[in-house]
Amino acid sequence: MLKKLIVIMAVLALVAGTAFAQPSMGGQLMIGANLLEGNNAEDSDITMGGIGFHEAKLNAVFGDSKGGGKFVMVTSNPNGTAYNHGIGSQVDGKAINLQTWGFLYWRPVAQFRMQIGVNADGDFGAAQISGWGFTGEAKNSVAAMNEYEEWEKVWWPLWVWQSGGRQGNAFYPGTGDLANVNFQFFPVDGLIATLVIPINGGQELDLQTQISDFQFNARYTIEEAGILNVSFIGRGGLGKDMDKAASAGDIYASFFLNAIQGMGAELGLTYNIPYKDASDVEHGGYMGVGAGFRLDNGGPFTFKLRANATLGGKVADKDRTTLIYANILPCYKINNNVWAFFYAGVGVETAWADYDGSRIGWFVNPYIWVRAAEGLRFWTGLQVYQDGRRDGQFGESADSPLSWRVPFGFNFYF
Repeated sequence: MLKKLIVIMAVLALVAGTAFAQPSMGGQLMIGANLLEGNNAEDSDITMGGIGFHEAKLNAVFGDSKGGGKFVMVTSNPNGTAYNHGIGSQVDGKAINLQTWGFLYWRPVAQFRMQIGVNADGDFGAAQISGWGFTGEAKNSVAAMNEYEEWEKVWWPLWVWQSGGRQGNAFYPGTGDLANVNFQFFPVDGLIATLVIPINGGQELDLQTQISDFQFNARYTIEEAGILNVSFIGRGGLGKDMDKAASAGDIYASFFLNAIQGMGAELGLTYNIPYKDASDVEHGGYMGVGAGFRLDNGGPFTFKLRANATLGGKVADKDRTTLIYANILPCYKINNNVWAFFYAGVGVETAWADYDGSRIGWFVNPYIWVRAAEGLRFWTGLQVYQDGRRDGQFGESADSPLSWRVPFGFNFYF
C-alpha cells in the first residue's frame, strides 16, 4: 500500500504541475570519501578510502499561492549517510538507498491551507538555530561530523539533533518523515495554527490511533521581536487497546529572539507526559531544555552555539539517564569563495537502567568550504573524536579509542 501511495503521489504531482504551473526542477550531487582514517586502539591500522558516490537529490516544485506541491527523489550511499526517510524504498544489500517523498497543498482562501503527503524538509519545525540546519550546507557533506550519518552505532553526541525529533529535543521538530494530512489556519496577522493527522496510505491505522498521534503547533510572529511556538506531539497513549503502552505525548514551548540586528537567540522546553503501563510501571516524565545562539553582523566572522539537556524521567521505574550536549561552530570567511569552520562538541551521559558508570564523548572538526565555480563546492577537513564507550556499551572515556579521519568531497548544485 505504501508503494501505491508513492506512485499516486508522483502521478498527482505531474498532473498538478501541468494544471498549476511549469515545474521548477533542481537538485544536488554529492561525491566524497574519507581519504584516511584510523584510531589509537591496539593493533589498529590506518585505512585509505576512495572517492565514491555519497548522495544525489532531485527536486520538482510546482504551483503558486493557491496550490501546488513538491516531489523529491534521493539516492544515497548507505555507508556514507543515513538520509533514511521512511517514505520510499531502500535497496537492501546494494550500493545505494532510494527514497522518494512529496506532498500536495491547496489554499483556496487566505485563511486556510491544506497539505497531504510527506514534507521531510523540516518546514514546520520550531528550531531556528539549533535544528538540522545548524551546520547548514555542510550537513549532508562528508566534511562535517554529520548527525544524519550511520556511524554504525549512532554518533551519540549528535543524537539529540538527529532528524530533529529525538526524545528530549527541546524544540518541536515538525512533521519530518511522517505521512500526514495537515490543516493550517491563519486567523490573524502573525498567527499560524497547524493541525497534523498521520496517514499511512491504507486503512490499517484506526481512527483512534490517528487521533492519538496527532500534532498541533501554534506559531506567533511578533514583529521586530521574535517568534513564539507552542506545540504538542501525540505519542500513542490513547491507542485503540487503551493499554497505556505509551505517553499521551510531548509538550513544547520555544521562543526565537531576533530583535537585535546581527544576532539571534532561542530557548526551548519540552515535557514528556509521564504514564504507567498496564503493569503499573512508571515511564516518561523527562524534560528537555535547549538553547541556541547565532552571531552574524555581516562581517567575515560568524558564530553559532547550541546546547540541549534531557533531565529526569523514568524508564521502567528506573531513573532515566541525564544527557547534556553542546556544539559550537565559529566560521571565518577568508574571502567570498573560501570559508573556514571549526566545529566542535561535547556530550555527557549519566548511567541508567542496567548500565554502570557515565561517559563523556567529544569531537573536534575543523573543515574548509571552497566555492570553485557557480554551483560547485569543495569540502575537506579533519575529524577527531572519542565516543566515550567501549564496544557500544557504557564505560569510561579512557576505554574508548581516539578516532580520526580526513574527509574530502564536493557538492554540485543544479
